[in-house]
Amino acid sequence: MEKRILTKQEFADRTRRAQAVLAKTDLDAFLVFSTESEPAGVRYFSDYWPSFETAGVLIPKKGKAALIIGPESLTFAKSRSQLDTVIQVMDFRESSQPDYPGSTHPDWKKILGDYKVKKLGITGFHMFPYTIMMNIAEALGGMSHIVNADAILRPVTMKKSPLELECLRKSAKVSELGFKAILDQIKPGMTEAELCGIATAAMLANGAEATGYPVWCCSGPNSNQAISRPTLRKVRRGEIIHFSIGAKVEGYSTSLGRPVVLGKCPDETRKFLQVGLDALNMTFDEMRAGRLASDVAKKIHGYVRKQGYGDAILYGPAHGCGQMECEYPFLETSSTYKLEENMTFMADMFLHRGGMGFRWEDGLIVRKGPAEQLSSLGRQMNILEV
Repeated sequence: MEKRILTKQEFADRTRRAQAVLAKTDLDAFLVFSTESEPAGVRYFSDYWPSFETAGVLIPKKGKAALIIGPESLTFAKSRSQLDTVIQVMDFRESSQPDYPGSTHPDWKKILGDYKVKKLGITGFHMFPYTIMMNIAEALGGMSHIVNADAILRPVTMKKSPLELECLRKSAKVSELGFKAILDQIKPGMTEAELCGIATAAMLANGAEATGYPVWCCSGPNSNQAISRPTLRKVRRGEIIHFSIGAKVEGYSTSLGRPVVLGKCPDETRKFLQVGLDALNMTFDEMRAGRLASDVAKKIHGYVRKQGYGDAILYGPAHGCGQMECEYPFLETSSTYKLEENMTFMADMFLHRGGMGFRWEDGLIVRKGPAEQLSSLGRQMNILEV
């Protein structure tokens, strides 16, 4: 079995940092909530990734944090969790809501009472189920005892530790292997789904525990989709085929975005692709510690507009990455924060116009000078004679 990067001490340090933030508030505990599709918060503090069920980590001001799971996951949770205390609760069961007759799992009044919680901060607040929120509010004596704690806890996760950076570097390297496998095998007539399968197989064979998100291939008229899923459409010569490929390594996900053209590339398409590539390279140079995030975004967008493609801009030009391939913060023209060393981002240049689009994307670590590139795979035009 390959040696793990993250240590038990790393997870203990995370709880300690969260408690240091908690100590400066009038809250008694954080409840970090996650789902199967958005596992970042719970995985960050416990290394547990729920399957079918939802999950939470309860972090009190003092004492040990606890992993809270649904009724079916106890053996799975104990095999994974870096937290010694595991509590089962009916509210975190599967969405099909089985009854589990005879269950004796504690309710929220019991759990929160045991931890002497009178005021609770919930993270993952905007995806927290209403029915569970009401059950917790009833246990605490009303919604006034519950606070959206997402912004409070963010300082703990925004700057990455040396081990987190190591996970992200490995994720980038494994993602590269997924794209290289596509370059080796792609030919006209293959389906988008088939090509995604090639990338996924290569990543899983080379150290990924899963894909960081549903890998996609967007070809021809589908290429203008910034967020997508692969279809059974067959790729063709002369059209943009853009790939977004990411490997998950010990919970950490990066992404590699590259457009590909098979055969002759029309001049107009080549120019469009080049503007996006130049903008991405500029993003790497501009994202330096101390810079105001909005200044960087304005400069990149200004360059794209000067080239005549302002109408093609959708967002960006970057967003945070870590336990989620796309996590807080986004780098936008409205951003008010300054970049700091060891913040990690995906430089993400997606442009679309006239029924076609593409993405150039790579990970970076903010430094005092030019950003450190997570991927060593060169960014170049991939126009393949096949």
